[in-house]
Amino acid sequence: MRTTIVGVGNTLMRDDGVGVHVIREMEQCRLPDDVALADAGTSADAAYALTSAERLIIVDAAQLGGAPGTVYRLTPKEAADAGIGLRSCHDMGLIEILRTVTGEADPEIVIFGIEPETIDWGEGLTSSVAACVPRVIEIVKRELKGSSCS
Repeated sequence: MRTTIVGVGNTLMRDDGVGVHVIREMEQCRLPDDVALADAGTSADAAYALTSAERLIIVDAAQLGGAPGTVYRLTPKEAADAGIGLRSCHDMGLIEILRTVTGEADPEIVIFGIEPETIDWGEGLTSSVAACVPRVIEIVKRELKGSSCS
């Protein structure tokens, strides 16, 4: 199954950029041939690279009220029910963007949300969110079943 791991967020807004930071770290990983990484940032442009994916794993900040660095595994419906916007591209919802560019393909989607500590102007993750990045990578690797990082 062709899988794309998508990191979402704005790296100029502290913890909002956690998904992008996870993808940058995963670029050092040895992944199966059928796994691709996509730095979606806040632009819809990267979404067009996802059209061949049968499964999408999305990593993004998710404010659900837990302790900073808490990792949540959600379906798109659970994310919508929880009020997580997963917003990018000028407030168009990421799921809407993905559904638009994937069309009839309708890939399986899993979302890993990370509770932010600070979403405000500034670069770099807070220490509590930065500390969870290796754990998020391990969780995503388990989701992939069988990849390894070098």
